[in-house]
Amino acid sequence: MDNPFKKRATEFIDEPAALLSLISHEPLKIFFDENEDEPLFEKLVTIVGTPGSGKTTIARLIELDTLMTLIRSSGDSEVKNLITTLNKANILHDLQPKILAFRIPVGSNLRDIWELPYTSAVRSALLRSFLQAKAVLGWLRKLEQEEVELSSITIDIRENKETEAKIIHAHDAVELRNHARAVEEQIFRIITALVPPPEDKLPTMTSNLGYNAFDVIETISAPLFSNKAPIKLIPLFILDDAHELHPDQFGDLNDWLRNRELKLARWLMTRVDALSTEKFRAALSEAQSEEKPGTTKGRDEIMALLQRTGGKSAFKKIANDISRRYIAQMSAFRHKPGTTLETFLDAPPQMIADRYIKEISGSIDELIEENKFTAVQIATVKNSIPNKVTEDERLALTRILLHREKRRTPQTELFAVETDDEDLESEQDLFNVKPSLITGAGIQLLHEYGRPFYFGLDRLSDASDDNIEQFINLAGALVDEIETKVLRGKTGKLAHLDARTQHQALTERALKTIDEWDFPRSHSVKKMIAFIAKKCIEKTRAPNAPLDDGANAFGVPQAEMELLKTRYTVLGQVLHYALAYNAISLREKYNCKRKEWCVIRLGGLPIIEHKLTFSKGGFCEGHLSDLAESIAE
Repeated sequence: MDNPFKKRATEFIDEPAALLSLISHEPLKIFFDENEDEPLFEKLVTIVGTPGSGKTTIARLIELDTLMTLIRSSGDSEVKNLITTLNKANILHDLQPKILAFRIPVGSNLRDIWELPYTSAVRSALLRSFLQAKAVLGWLRKLEQEEVELSSITIDIRENKETEAKIIHAHDAVELRNHARAVEEQIFRIITALVPPPEDKLPTMTSNLGYNAFDVIETISAPLFSNKAPIKLIPLFILDDAHELHPDQFGDLNDWLRNRELKLARWLMTRVDALSTEKFRAALSEAQSEEKPGTTKGRDEIMALLQRTGGKSAFKKIANDISRRYIAQMSAFRHKPGTTLETFLDAPPQMIADRYIKEISGSIDELIEENKFTAVQIATVKNSIPNKVTEDERLALTRILLHREKRRTPQTELFAVETDDEDLESEQDLFNVKPSLITGAGIQLLHEYGRPFYFGLDRLSDASDDNIEQFINLAGALVDEIETKVLRGKTGKLAHLDARTQHQALTERALKTIDEWDFPRSHSVKKMIAFIAKKCIEKTRAPNAPLDDGANAFGVPQAEMELLKTRYTVLGQVLHYALAYNAISLREKYNCKRKEWCVIRLGGLPIIEHKLTFSKGGFCEGHLSDLAESIAE
């Protein structure tokens, strides 16, 4: 296989076996575990995620051809965890599929329906009939691909739907298919006509504006295994990339699929783009969102987010498993010992040059002399620093702690300068050198002397924002370097990447990716990020490192967020698209300093661009008006 780190998107991989070789069970386990109490095959499930979060991968995995390939490979140890995960999710049972899924990616034909010169009711009817016909044909085609004869397929009809079943010919799979083909063809001719026929002529052109297969079909029974009885399968309709629909079209489709009278399993896969800012914020905070009359959140629709993977340690497991699978596909790494990304990236810190060591030492001497620190003070500061740190980190920590001591010691000048209370350190904090402060010292060295900081699997995972495609994109830059070293090196030797090479490769890839952003409002998003980053850099580079490893976020009073709907509508759109494309993340109702905040945190790529920490918690305070001003033309 070609380098899968460059191919990235799983929808470009046609063969189920090749797809399975790249799928990790870890993110799927998290997704299904988080939704294990939800009836995922009984009502509308809207699966929301940023680009590359795994929406299409889930859809591709549970389609029948992939499930059957997985079942036939059940003896392979690589797929056992995947089978266990799908068993727990009720997609497989005793190595038999329970779901008959068919994925329809949104294309131009579906969007074109909404551009037709008809009333909204007619356009809605055309779209619904077209989707149902395509779904029926897709389900039957999936079964035929498994060498199931149409004559052996039984369509199990919902109770009291005999008349509707007769209209769509559901009592005979062959006739059902032929009728569905006729519906699809008739509507396709209308969509693609050079001049759409007048609306009043449609009844004479097609009698299938009311094709309602979803109201009729309950299950589909088919003999998938020659030596076993027919299996009852739950048909699942998956509309992928639903955000590409017209906004009004998406809303109409969502209302239809939420109808509690529909019993058929149906999933909508969409990016955040298709949701309103308020609805997405409500989903993120698990708050109740406004519902239209006749529907109830949770009762009629399940909102399943692919934004989180369970924290740093969980995503690192995902990153490890995915990178192992991807590397195994590359010929350069076959028959090489220790071919895991974590091993390749395991590198010691790279210290700054000797002349910079002398420069920091000189600044420390000047600081001691200027503030007349006693020998006891100096010894206390130096003894509080752990032995495990490198020499340049030790000097950077000494400088930070002396600045903290300077701010803590009462000023003796005639005109003392007032200091913000939040920046004053207690004696207990002063001599408590936490790992976060060591990280902060490393980031200050990065800003001042270019000391490599972004290296190792932990920081690569942090930079990925829990997004699998972003991880693969960033990791690809490192794998290119590793592959070159492997091909040039001797057989059997590992190709470790030093810290500087990793840092440079990740920084270049992050900058290139940001430069290529072309989503809506991306220009304003970059301006807002630059404003937030500037505030965070000032806090991070403060001599006394008041937040230890610094800030990477901007906090506004939670109450101000209601103003997005009235006073700051443009800013609301900018925040929405920034969230949709991983430029930022949002944490609402965060309690800190006896106040409730909405914390807008920079994404992994902007963090690398502006040399900030990945740790969560540190933020600069401000107001929505500051952000609105930052994006003003």
